[in-house]
Amino acid sequence: MLAQAKAAIFAQVAKARLIYNRDKETYKVVIAFNVYKELNKNNEEVYKFPTQKKCNYVSGDLNYETLQKDVENTIKNAKKVLRTDNIVFVD
Repeated sequence: MLAQAKAAIFAQVAKARLIYNRDKETYKVVIAFNVYKELNKNNEEVYKFPTQKKCNYVSGDLNYETLQKDVENTIKNAKKVLRTDNIVFVD
C-alpha cells in the first residue's frame, strides 16, 4: 500500500519553462503541476502556466554563462523539493 502511494506521488509530471528577464539579462526556471494546454490566436497549442506566485517551484536568477550547469542543479534540487522524478520542459 505504501509503495503504491509513493509511486503515485513520483508519477506526477511537472512542466518546466525557462524564462528570460530582459531587464536583468538573466534566466529563471519555473516549474508547476497545474499547467494546461490552450489554443492561441493562431490555433497552436501552448502551455498556460500560472503566475510565478502560484507555481510550485521558481529558481533564482541564472546567468547565461553558467546556464546549463545551473539548470541541471536547479532541476536536481526541484526533484527533491517537489518529490517527483518527472519534470518536462515545454515551450
